[in-house]
Amino acid sequence: MQIDNEISRVAAQVVAECHNAVLATADANGSPHAAWMTVQVSTDLEEVMSITAPTSQKIAELRSNPQAEWMFATPSMETLVYLSGFTQVIEGEAAKRHWDRMPGKAQAYYRKYCETDDYQKFTVIRTDVTKVVLCKPYVYKKTVLFEKTPMTDTGTRRLQP
Repeated sequence: MQIDNEISRVAAQVVAECHNAVLATADANGSPHAAWMTVQVSTDLEEVMSITAPTSQKIAELRSNPQAEWMFATPSMETLVYLSGFTQVIEGEAAKRHWDRMPGKAQAYYRKYCETDDYQKFTVIRTDVTKVVLCKPYVYKKTVLFEKTPMTDTGTRRLQP
């Protein structure tokens, strides 16, 4: 997404200041699940990555339904940003490149149940962002900043507030 106006800059700043976000997934039957995750997000907001255990509920859900949404919030919860899209589960040797790029692994939530630095014992989650929404809950305003058309990988539709 091009960060080329004040609204997109606000969204990018909120995301950049968050080291954690809520990942929302749903199983094959549509039952929702949400979890706090330590994340890394590209500066253009087009990619979200995280690390988790391969046996976690969210991995099972992403295998059956790869659509996910990430929620980022200011500390006051005055501004929220949602990034959503197709989410890959990356394991084994393919995960190493992503593992090496992830900062803050020592403070990540998964450290509560596994202290190893062996990337093969973890799974990388990578979301290809197809929709960005800026939300101001206290004024009941949501603005879709970017959304890829569902019929093509390359077509994009930019909506103005």
